[in-house]
Amino acid sequence: MSENGDILNFIHTICANGESGRLEILAGAIQGELSFSEGKLVDARFGHLTGFPAVNAIAAMQDARFSFDPAFAPIASGSITASERVVLKQFFGIETVATQYFAPVMDLPAEEVAPAVTVPDEVEEVTIVKSAVPSAAVPTPLPPPTASRFSYRTALAFAVLLMAVMAAVAIFMNSSPEPASSSVVASTESPSRPTPEQPVSPATEPAPALVKENKKPLSAVRDLSGKWTVVNSIDTTAYGSFKNMKIGFDLSIDQTGSTFTGKGRKVSENGRSLPASGRTPIHVQGSVKGDRIEATFIEDGIARKSNGRFVWRLDKSGRGLTGNFATTAARSSGKSSAIRM
Repeated sequence: MSENGDILNFIHTICANGESGRLEILAGAIQGELSFSEGKLVDARFGHLTGFPAVNAIAAMQDARFSFDPAFAPIASGSITASERVVLKQFFGIETVATQYFAPVMDLPAEEVAPAVTVPDEVEEVTIVKSAVPSAAVPTPLPPPTASRFSYRTALAFAVLLMAVMAAVAIFMNSSPEPASSSVVASTESPSRPTPEQPVSPATEPAPALVKENKKPLSAVRDLSGKWTVVNSIDTTAYGSFKNMKIGFDLSIDQTGSTFTGKGRKVSENGRSLPASGRTPIHVQGSVKGDRIEATFIEDGIARKSNGRFVWRLDKSGRGLTGNFATTAARSSGKSSAIRM
């Protein structure tokens, strides 16, 4: 880290040599950075200032400390407008690159696919059994007597005998039991099945009951409402001093259906509690999809606002969140976890 009152000459040297990298500036509690690509200024930031105002403020510093890192790859986009490029060239002799800033995007895990459920749609056939009914026995009429010549007494005796035989046959037929009806036989052989005269009713088919038994109930939306403690662990950042820092937040979430909002404050850095002046507010909004939670946030920092994104997974107990975060503050990203209080 160098300390020099004339930082503008150092910037001209970088431009003249066509160097690429990042120039870090520290003036008291205010941090800034200038990014260069082949001797041209790509991006300028100092506290909450960007573009020409940031360069103008840096050039006026008399006791600023600064260092140049040529190993840092210049960003692909910047915050300098077209009109500011003209002013920087005229007032300070600094060449710039025309770019547009884009926020970083995180890679997200693939969604899980639920298995399909097969519902049987076949219904057991109903077989109707018919029972054979024996036909009623019909008595065979007696053959007519052979014509012959009888005497009167012989004819009378034969007539009396014939009447007696016919009376005996009639008595026998009246005293014999009648054959069983078809409905009785069908009931005896298959009591649970309808008779031929009774058609099968659609109400007796079991298909609807089978479909209901195989349907799976929909899972309820997981509720995040309540107070949470969130910890972000920085893995990558534009400022080396921020690497591996752990930043803690107290967050209160209010959920309606599958969407939620939250608000809270930054409360700690590397486990040390922050004073009231350093507890900057944070605002969150997002949605719940099963055990996957996606949310965006805005943090009102001391120097300027920053925005970012959370992607979490809710554990089975519903009391823990694990995932990743990314923010425009120092272009930081890393792991994120939360515990329900």
